[in-house]
Amino acid sequence: MKGVIFTELIRFMEVQSAAFADEVVRDAQLPNDGAYTSVGSYPTEQALALIHAASRLSGQSEEELCRRFGNFLFSRFLILFPHITSAYTTAEALLGHVGTHIHDEVCVLYPDSRPPQITTRQDGTRTIMTYQSHRPMAVIAFGLIQGCMAHYGDPRSISWSASSRGRAATFILSETAHG
Repeated sequence: MKGVIFTELIRFMEVQSAAFADEVVRDAQLPNDGAYTSVGSYPTEQALALIHAASRLSGQSEEELCRRFGNFLFSRFLILFPHITSAYTTAEALLGHVGTHIHDEVCVLYPDSRPPQITTRQDGTRTIMTYQSHRPMAVIAFGLIQGCMAHYGDPRSISWSASSRGRAATFILSETAHG
């Protein structure tokens, strides 16, 4: 897993407090003591250990932490990769290009990366996104989608279901029913 995810995960924990982030790193018992660089590559298990420790220490579920981290990560991507994100003016446009343009750009920036496979299709008024990954990060993807929609002021609702222990998911964006 790319180091940028690790550095942003530590930054996400530091939002609560630097002391909390330090405590999480200690509790996770990482072989590198939480020393990550954004351009490095690290085992997915280390990210999972950080999330597990943060959940245990904060009392929040791992799912809620991952969702919130996804929201946070989208806001950071706007800052870290403006040359990619500024090309889109709506959530629909950005989300429709995650599996193509955006992940192609990720592979240019990080040639050894293995981003998840994302496909997007329209079904009437609904947008259906599918997520496939060798990593169990579907909840983070859900948070990223939420963050994207919030950023662009997209009022649609998101329903989703995950399978394969979070390695696959289907996200459905649809108009909110009024009545």
